[in-house]
Amino acid sequence: MKITRRLKNTFILALVPLLVITTIFSIIFFHRKVSQILRSTVLTSLTEVQELYKITLKEQFDDQFSMLEAQARYFEDTNLDDEEELKRIISSTKGIGAFKKVAVANERGVCTNYTGESLSNITTKSYFKNTFLTMQPQVSDKIELDDNLQPSLTLTYPLKMNNKIKAMIIGTLPYKALQNQFSLSLFSGQNYFYIISHDGNIILSNREKNKSLYNIDIYEYLMKNSKDSDAEIMEMHKDIIRGNSGFIDFKGLDTDKIFAYSPLGMNEWYIISVIPSSYINDQKVAFSNMVLKLLLEIALSIGILIFLMGSLLRRNSSVEKDNERLTIATHQNQALIFEYDIQKKLIEFSGDTGFILGTDKKTLSPELAKTEYFKRVHEDDNSVLELLQDSISGKNSDFLGEFRYLNFNNEYIWVRMTGSLIYKEDLSPAKFIGSINNVNAQMVHEQELKSIAEIDSLTTLLNKSAMQKHTSEYLTEKKEDALCALFMLDLDNFKMVNDTLGHMAGDMAIKDAAKKLSLIFSEKDYISRFGGDEFCILLRVNENIGEETFMRLVNEKAQNLCLFLQEKYFDEKNSVDVSASVGIALCPKNGKTYDELFTCADEALYRVKQKGKNGYQIGDEGCK
Repeated sequence: MKITRRLKNTFILALVPLLVITTIFSIIFFHRKVSQILRSTVLTSLTEVQELYKITLKEQFDDQFSMLEAQARYFEDTNLDDEEELKRIISSTKGIGAFKKVAVANERGVCTNYTGESLSNITTKSYFKNTFLTMQPQVSDKIELDDNLQPSLTLTYPLKMNNKIKAMIIGTLPYKALQNQFSLSLFSGQNYFYIISHDGNIILSNREKNKSLYNIDIYEYLMKNSKDSDAEIMEMHKDIIRGNSGFIDFKGLDTDKIFAYSPLGMNEWYIISVIPSSYINDQKVAFSNMVLKLLLEIALSIGILIFLMGSLLRRNSSVEKDNERLTIATHQNQALIFEYDIQKKLIEFSGDTGFILGTDKKTLSPELAKTEYFKRVHEDDNSVLELLQDSISGKNSDFLGEFRYLNFNNEYIWVRMTGSLIYKEDLSPAKFIGSINNVNAQMVHEQELKSIAEIDSLTTLLNKSAMQKHTSEYLTEKKEDALCALFMLDLDNFKMVNDTLGHMAGDMAIKDAAKKLSLIFSEKDYISRFGGDEFCILLRVNENIGEETFMRLVNEKAQNLCLFLQEKYFDEKNSVDVSASVGIALCPKNGKTYDELFTCADEALYRVKQKGKNGYQIGDEGCK
C-alpha cells in the first residue's frame, strides 16, 4: 500500500514540471504562429490593395484614352498641312476630360495646341517614337513639366490613315489629378505606395499628401535611406527586371518596413506597396497582451491547483483550513473571466460569478444576459453596453468599460469589464474573451483622490504635489530591500506643437502621452504630470525579484517610453514629430528620499537632452 501511494505521489509531482514545460513551449509556439499569421494576413491585404490600385489606374487611363480616341475622329479627314483648318478643329478639343492641355503632333514632331500655338518639338520623346512604332496609345514613362512648370503625365493616341499613322493626339494629364486617385488611407494611415517605370524611375507616390515625389531612381533613393538593406533592394531590382512579383524586408534609417511589389499591367510599370514592420508588431503585441492576460488567469488557477495537490500529499490537519481561506480569498477577489462563442451563442464563465449572476452557474445564453443582467447596469452608464455590442460585432475589436452594477444585495458597485475579439482565418468574428472585476474599492479611492485635488485636470493623472506626497510616504514605509525607480520625462518638440499646430493640438499630445503612460506602467505605479510636458513616474516593485531582473524591467519600461511616445502631429499644412527624453533614478542606488531621486533623475534627463533628445539614461552613483 505504501509503495502504491509513493508511486502516486511521484507521478503527481512529476506532472507539475511537465505542465510548466508544456505551457512554456505553447507560449513560444503561439507567439511564432501569431507572427506568421499576422504577416501573412498583411501581405495578402497588401496584394488586394495593389489589385484595387491597378483597377483604379487602368480605368482612369481607359477613360482618358477614350476621350482622346473621340477627339481623334475629328481629324480623320483633316488636312494636317492646312494650318487654319487644323487650328479650327483643335480649338474644339479644349477642356475635355481631366486633361490640362490637348495638342496634335505630326510625324515630324511639330505640336499645335488648341489655341493654334506651336509647341516644342517632341521627336526625342519615347512616347512619340513608341506611338509611331506600335501604332498604339502610349503613356510617357516620366513625369514632365508643362509650360507653367507644373508636373504632368503625357498620353498619346494615334491618328491613322490607310493603316498608317499620320499624326497623334497628345493629352497632358496634371500630376495632381493622378495623385488624387490614390489618396485612399489604409492600415491606420501607415500604408503608402510608389508607381515606378520598368527602369526604376518613380512616376507617382502618395507617401506625403502635400509633397510630390517623381523622376527619382527608386533604388538609389532607397539605398540612401537604408540602414542595411542593399542586398534586399537589389533582389527587388532583379525581380522587377524579370517581371516578377514579391516582397522584401527593408531596414530604413527611421523604421523597418515591408515592400510588396507586382506588375501594374500597363506600360511595364510596377506598383510597390509599403507598410512599417511595426504595424505587424503592434497588432501582435495587442493580441498577445490580451492572450497573456488570459494565460495569467490560467496560471493563477494552475498555481492554486498545485497548492491543493501539495496539501493533499501532506495529508495534515491544515487542509480544511487552507481550503476555507482559499475560498474566502477567491470570493473577496470577485473576479472572473468569460468567453462568448459567437457561433454557438453561449457564454462560459471561470471564477466567482456570484457578484455578477447571483449564483455559481458557469454558462449563460446571450439572450438571458440581455434580458436579466444588462438591466442591472446603471441607467447613466448604459452607453457602455453600446460600446460592448460594437466590440462584439467587430466595429472595435478591444473593449474596456467601467460602470455601476446593481448586485444581488441591491447595492450599486463599480465593475470593470475588458475584452477582445478573436477572429477566424477568414477574419470573421469567432469569440469574445474578457474579464470582469469588482473595482468598487478602487473607484471609490480614485474619487477620494479627486475630491482632495490630487488629480491633474487635463490628464486625470496625479498632480505634482500629490506625486511628491505619495512617493515620499512610500519611500518612508517600504521594506528595506524593496526596489523602485523614479522616471522623469519630457516631450521633445512639445513647444513646437503649441506654436505650429495650436494649443488644442498641444493638449491632445499631453492626453495621448498620459494614456500611453497608463498602458506602459501598472496600476500600482504612481504616474503624474508635473505641468506642461513634464511627467514623473514611480515604478514600484513590491516583490523581491532581484537586481538583475529589476534592471531588465527598468530598461524595458524606458525603451517602451521612447518607442510609444514617438508620434507625429499634423494639420492640413504642418506636421511636428514628438518624442520623449527620459531620466531615471534607482532606489536605493541613487537615493532613498524623494528629493535625492528627483535630483538624480533630473540630472540624467538633462544629459539626455544634451545628447540630442529622444532617449533615456539611468543615473549613476555619482549623482546620489
